[in-house]
Amino acid sequence: MSSEPISRIACLAIPSLAFQCELVERPGLFGSPVALSDEAHTRVADLTPEARLRGVRVGMTLLDAVGLCPQLIVLEPRPALIAHYADALIDAMATASPLVEEAEQGLVFADLRGTEGLYPRFGDFRTAVFAALPDRLEPQLGVAEARFTAHMAALRAEPGKGILVVPAEASDFLALEPVSRLPLGIVAIERLRMLGIDTLGAFTALPRSAVEAQFGFPGGVAWLAARGEDPVPVRPRPWERERVVEHVQAEPPFISRESVLYAIEQMLGRALRHPRARHRFVRSLRLRAETERGALWEREQVLREPLGDRGRLWTLLRSLVEYAEFPGPFTVITLELGGLTEESGRQHSLFVEQTRRREQLDEMVRHLKVRFGESPVARVVEVEPWHRLPEHRRALLEYDP
Repeated sequence: MSSEPISRIACLAIPSLAFQCELVERPGLFGSPVALSDEAHTRVADLTPEARLRGVRVGMTLLDAVGLCPQLIVLEPRPALIAHYADALIDAMATASPLVEEAEQGLVFADLRGTEGLYPRFGDFRTAVFAALPDRLEPQLGVAEARFTAHMAALRAEPGKGILVVPAEASDFLALEPVSRLPLGIVAIERLRMLGIDTLGAFTALPRSAVEAQFGFPGGVAWLAARGEDPVPVRPRPWERERVVEHVQAEPPFISRESVLYAIEQMLGRALRHPRARHRFVRSLRLRAETERGALWEREQVLREPLGDRGRLWTLLRSLVEYAEFPGPFTVITLELGGLTEESGRQHSLFVEQTRRREQLDEMVRHLKVRFGESPVARVVEVEPWHRLPEHRRALLEYDP
């Protein structure tokens, strides 16, 4: 298949990214019975073949699993580590195409239009993407003319391999896939099964009009997807490549909120001095911090209007941190300035007239205060709204804009 011309959409998948991350980081566990717990640390979320041979199953409680296999090594998922490898998948696909979408952690799509000259054959593209990935990962690659077909090809590919589906073969390739793969809700999937429709081939045998009558517009999209004609495009994250990222590593870890704020303030200064950010405006802010135990803390702020002023950017960053609850002492903090642009635009309020009147009032009061030494305007403020005497419920305070 590697000699075939490349198609339009690629999908890079690692079905159990959280488990693969741990195995990559701990190569000494290879060949041992290992299980990954769920986020609640009560049940088995994934396991190695060695653990499966000893009777351990996904969904089993950890207590029962250890009872069946006393040698079982139980690992806990580390969100910070998962995020690191998820970003590595995005970067690997971005080396081949500028249009990359992360559908979820461990599942990345890329639009390959315009890259035909760089990667005329599927084998060329596969080699380029896999070479950009961390060692010992076992990614699965699918390439097809439609998004859904590429996804199914990636899930069917062997670890470390890839599958190319040409348009003429897409319908037959998808025919035996279970209906649970369809981009439909659980209720719709169960209804199809109750009607005896278990495969995509049986689903596409239905008239499209009948499917849309039962399941609406999503049903029609799913019907097209099952035929290899998925109309859903790759939706790349806006401004993904126009960004500046700064890191700080703490030894010993940051414990106090003040030390975290100081580190972020220093990173903001370095980021704004970066050649890529100089004389440009920022459209999004993102903070990510990792703890000693691998917990992850993230905050993101999309700005209403692009900003280039350090003081205003620092005010926004400080507000993200001041009242946040941290999962533990931070060892690594990352600041990302995204959506760098050459222009700044202001989005005006919908209530333009009210805003204009308030600004005129404030300006008038400031002139009067300069003339008389104090503000001659007061405002009514509720003090004790529950008090039985009306004069105690409200008070007059000086209006100082």
